Amino acid sequence: MPEYTNAYDLLMDADLRADGLGSSRAILVVEGPDDKRIFARHVLDPAQIVPAGGRKLLLSAHEKATKQQRAKIIFVTDCDYEVRRGLLHGSPDLVITTLTDMESDLISLGLIEPLVLELVPKALESQAACRSISTNVLGKAKEISLPLGRLRMAAQPLGVPLNLDDVKISRYWDSRTDSMDFAKLVDAMHSKVSDVISFNDWRTLVAESPDDMGMCHGKDLLRSVAHVLRSDYRVPDMTSDLLARMMRAHLSREYLGKWEVIRRIRAWQQASQRYILLT
Repeated sequence: MPEYTNAYDLLMDADLRADGLGSSRAILVVEGPDDKRIFARHVLDPAQIVPAGGRKLLLSAHEKATKQQRAKIIFVTDCDYEVRRGLLHGSPDLVITTLTDMESDLISLGLIEPLVLELVPKALESQAACRSISTNVLGKAKEISLPLGRLRMAAQPLGVPLNLDDVKISRYWDSRTDSMDFAKLVDAMHSKVSDVISFNDWRTLVAESPDDMGMCHGKDLLRSVAHVLRSDYRVPDMTSDLLARMMRAHLSREYLGKWEVIRRIRAWQQASQRYILLT
């Protein structure tokens, strides 16, 4: 896949692709290759999907796009807490995920249930059993992910990566109470940001972050689901990457129809009379 050095290179490639594919086709710009994989089976031609190589470059390209380019190029990006901060606003040609990112949006559609059916033998007993196990898995995953999401949002304006993928969930998750030791986690993560914020100010900053389940980051959710499947249901060798691939594979037309991102893309298609999605 091409690597773009700036927004103008990205726009030029997208513009040329749109013209080469014909006046009825449009280009969908996404953040990265995994986002392209989400849409690839559901578009007229995978060549219509252009991974920008990052969110910053995507937003820069959208800002610099001309009126003519916006008539044939649509951009899709993660919310990533920026909407909550009032720093990001959507438009007809800039579609923002409803929740924190693509993965959390897909999970909200109910895609954990077919994964559980595939992975947990007891889920095959009945629809009720599958639904019960799925609810349990996702409920615990949200309890694990919420504190991590609050940390992500708190650290975002500091410009310091927390590398939360390295956090050992078992060190902070109490399986007896099904809860995370949030205070311990917050204190441990201060070592990552200690050069830019004091211990007490860090605690205050995290405490002020929202505590609703919409704060859960999709990558944290998938890693947490993998953890629960391994620890509670003895699903061996389960990883978040494998779950992400399975979730994309189970993304059927039925699930797509419930996704607000797809509804917005279809509305843009109707207005522009240029098409990306399969009917």
